[in-house]
Amino acid sequence: MKLRGNPSFVLLVLWAMSLVSLGHADVSSADKDGPARDILVFVRDGWVWRCDGEGNGKEKLFEGLLPGVSPDGRFVAFFRPMPGAQGGGLMELGLYDSTSGTTRPLAESVWPASAPVWSDAGSVMAFLARDTDSRTRVATLRPDGSGLRTVFSEGDEGSGFLCSLSPAPQGGFLVHDMKYAYWLASSGGLVERVPLDSIMGGEADMVTSSDRLAVCPSDPGVLVFSHSCQGTARFESVMHEPSSALTLHDRWLGKGKNLRITPQDVTCFDPVWSADGRRIYFIGYRDTQAAEKELFRVFRVNRFGSGLAEVAPGEGVSAASRVSGK
Repeated sequence: MKLRGNPSFVLLVLWAMSLVSLGHADVSSADKDGPARDILVFVRDGWVWRCDGEGNGKEKLFEGLLPGVSPDGRFVAFFRPMPGAQGGGLMELGLYDSTSGTTRPLAESVWPASAPVWSDAGSVMAFLARDTDSRTRVATLRPDGSGLRTVFSEGDEGSGFLCSLSPAPQGGFLVHDMKYAYWLASSGGLVERVPLDSIMGGEADMVTSSDRLAVCPSDPGVLVFSHSCQGTARFESVMHEPSSALTLHDRWLGKGKNLRITPQDVTCFDPVWSADGRRIYFIGYRDTQAAEKELFRVFRVNRFGSGLAEVAPGEGVSAASRVSGK
């Protein structure tokens, strides 16, 4: 097969072809139990639920919001209104231990702006919070509740309103301010700042605080991000607003060399990776579901766009990997 034209275009075509073949390899070379090895936690009707990546073993755990599961699946950090609080958004950060089936508080009087996320080793968790002036900050603490500290704040390194916290390999975290992406060290400080348009290309012009970037845990050069897009005619007739898609970016290929991995008839946001980097879980719904009362579902798609599947009703998904033998 001969490819002609701009060398960058040829490179992109070759990458897309490799993605298709690698997407099939993801399925054939995955661990023998594939998505069944994954542990998902998500929210439905104010309760935190758990199931595997196939949607099997659904279990209602406890009342809570914004859950974040530890890498080994044992702990779930979450938020819930403080006892006796009279509104105002003040929350308590708690921790659920699946071994004992108990919850305990870790921090009080928090204005959360994101779910907790865990470092890849599970030694520290982070979350976005607002202060009394509504400025955002990234706070970290250990699972025993000690060591609470701010590692990055709105205004640091010229940053704006911080959005969409996610974990990054080597124990760090990733956040953006709708103009730049900031890679942070878990111990504090900026590792790297990258303009969003160098990642998202033209999609960066419409990025919002709800759009998330997430780094592949097995390949730090690959990111998935959500972005606005045109929906189907059926979607637009019901929702009267833009839809949202997921797109893959390889930093080695550079600006604009991206591959959309979700179809037009599915609205997609809040992507999270499986621990092995082979699958992406996200929240969304099909255009045929846009008028339904219970709108949001957890979906799964393979890294390069194959194997789209609906997993469970719910939102706010977080993913972990089952420990061998458990």
